[in-house]
Parts: sequence; C-alpha cells; structure tokens
Amino acid sequence: MTMNDWARQVFDPQRWTSARRSALPAVFAATFALALTACGPGVGGTGTGDTPSALTTFGAASTSVCGSDLAPLLSCPAGGSTAAPAPGAAPVHLADTIDGRRVLATANGNSIELQAPCARLQFRGEWGVVAGQAGRFFGYTDPDGAAAPATLQVQAVGGGLQFTLRNAAGDTLLGPIVMTVVTTAGTPGGCN
Repeated sequence: MTMNDWARQVFDPQRWTSARRSALPAVFAATFALALTACGPGVGGTGTGDTPSALTTFGAASTSVCGSDLAPLLSCPAGGSTAAPAPGAAPVHLADTIDGRRVLATANGNSIELQAPCARLQFRGEWGVVAGQAGRFFGYTDPDGAAAPATLQVQAVGGGLQFTLRNAAGDTLLGPIVMTVVTTAGTPGGCN
C-alpha cells in the first residue's frame, strides 16, 4: 500500500464511521490548542517567554509621573507631592487635535498607552528615569506584532504636551507632536 492509498482510505469521508465523525470536533479543538501553545505565552507569541520590563531594558528606575510635566494633568496628590496618582484615579485622555484625532494617548497612573494608527504605531510604557536624563516613558512599540523597545519623551509646551517617540537607537518614530487633554478617549480619525 502506498502512502497515497493510505491517505485516501484514512481521509475518505465515505469510509468514516459515525464514531470517527463525532470525534472530529474534539480532534480539531485539540490540534488547535496544541498549535496555540506551541506559539509561546499567548496567541502569536514568540516562544521566548514574557517581554522584559522596558525599565530594565533601558537601565531606568521606576519613579512617579507626578514629579514631571504631566503632574498638572493627572490625579496627583495635592501640595506638589511626587507620590503616584491614587489607585483607581480616572485616566487622562490626550489627542493631537480636537477634530480629526490621528494620535491618541491615555495616561493612567505611571503608565501610558499611545495609538497612532496612521503611523502604524502603538506604544505602551511606564514612567521612569535614567541617571542624568529627564524622565520619560519607557516601553515597547508593536510594529508588525513584535515588541520593540522605545521611549516617549513628554515636555510641557503652551497649553499642551509635546510627545516624541523614539526607538532604542534614539531614532524618532513619531513627533514631536503636541497633545492636549480631551474629555474622552474617542477613536482615531481617518488618515490622509
């Protein structure tokens, strides 16, 4: 019997018994589950384990964002304290413009998430400092589904905050762009 003959017998639906047919959903589910676990920790994972903390990657120390230019915008303790925003404090939403938002960010505690779909960028990071440098968010972008180390600098300018996103080599990925506080997270506007 050749391999092709064997395959025809095994996979010929007319030769399947009712027991074989009823087992198909379980076989497919088990195969799918095994395939997902082979990908690593989570669907589509790299198999290398969890992504290390960006603070560690950049040699930065975690610190409170309330000692930064963002403090007036966040739920920081009164009196100029540099303690972190109160747990459960409402997140602060920022956008590059009130109309046609192309870049959105949400600051929550010492963390931030930035979305720039037109630039095909998403960034998540945590506030920290490296000795001799201004504080910034240290995190990862997700280009093409792969986590890439990056930093987000934030500076107060006029009535808003200027954001500049850079990769680990210091190359600018986005910005500088001025963001202002908006009432809701909203959704990004269309790309031109």
